[in-house]
Amino acid sequence: MINYQTIILFLISYFVIPRLTFLPPSLHGLLTIFGPFLLPRLVNLFNTSRAASRSVPVRPVPPRVLHALNILAASTVVCLALTLPYFSAENVFMKTQSRLQIQPDVLFARLRLLRPLTEQDETLRSKFSASMQNKLLYLAFGPDTLVNCIWCATSDEGSEVQNYFLYTLPKIVTPHVFHLAVLGLATSSFVGSEGARFRTHATIAGLVLLVTEIWYMQSYDLSLNKKAKMLQEIDFLHWRMRVVRYLAFAAVDAIMAVVLWATSTNRWLATPPAIAERLEMTTRQAEDTLNKLRALGLLTNSINRDPALRGVREEYWQTEGTVMAETIQEEEVMEQINRVVNKMDFSSLEGRVGEVADGILAGIDGLRASQNLSASGPQ
Repeated sequence: MINYQTIILFLISYFVIPRLTFLPPSLHGLLTIFGPFLLPRLVNLFNTSRAASRSVPVRPVPPRVLHALNILAASTVVCLALTLPYFSAENVFMKTQSRLQIQPDVLFARLRLLRPLTEQDETLRSKFSASMQNKLLYLAFGPDTLVNCIWCATSDEGSEVQNYFLYTLPKIVTPHVFHLAVLGLATSSFVGSEGARFRTHATIAGLVLLVTEIWYMQSYDLSLNKKAKMLQEIDFLHWRMRVVRYLAFAAVDAIMAVVLWATSTNRWLATPPAIAERLEMTTRQAEDTLNKLRALGLLTNSINRDPALRGVREEYWQTEGTVMAETIQEEEVMEQINRVVNKMDFSSLEGRVGEVADGILAGIDGLRASQNLSASGPQ
């Protein structure tokens, strides 16, 4: 059967996806080939999970999940704050608005006009004066790696780049370790089953970010910046990856927080309780109701047997009847009662009463039928 959803999926699969030419060629090819098959399945999966969630009532956020949401929110704010230039290393090319081909003496002369030079600046000037390769290493791995790595410099450029990469690798891994710790804490048993169900997904997401950054840094071609003639054409890899890293951390934390909130409140991926749990819950409620009825029966029996208590009860109901009769006879009360009665739709009320009565009779008939079946079963 053709509906609006089918038409929209058809248009997206055969008209929108083929025109996403700004995507990488490999990704665009995969989407063009597998998009028409995967997109309807994803939509059906989403609709199925949504339909299952509707059968479960929405509940408030559990207290333990609220702690996890606070942790993820704090982590998101911290990661967003760390993307600011204030927390990153100084970029002498950006600070002085200089091209990559500028002479080191001119570069640091401009820097001296902005602030006093430090010992690290002198080391950078000597390294920049030594070779153009050091400038490229500075852009890729940052000033700290270029200045402090004393064993990285070799005559072979390939080995030199590999040495600098190995030196900066712990600095790349450390933020990811802290991020994995945050995700692990937010999905630990401390949160409960609501968070533990996503522990594997959160770990995989954190590891994917780590592996992706390591792969990108290891496969980056430093010679791309040699073609940059203007400041805007320079790829400041070290500073760009730092911003992208913490933005990715913030995005993962925010998505995980939304998922925990939606699933813990039964707004998404909510599964109805098992039949055994529902039977146990219903049995417990029935037992509680039966105990309350028994207690009420004992209390009523005790009141009826005690003359003093029976007199108090009769006096209460006599007083209650007198007070209510006097209240109803007041003019304001009569006006309100007449106003409500005039607004009532008796035809719809009769229909509702009829539906309730039919439901009660149907339930009684069902009980009788089940009793008859149980009585005729052993024969």
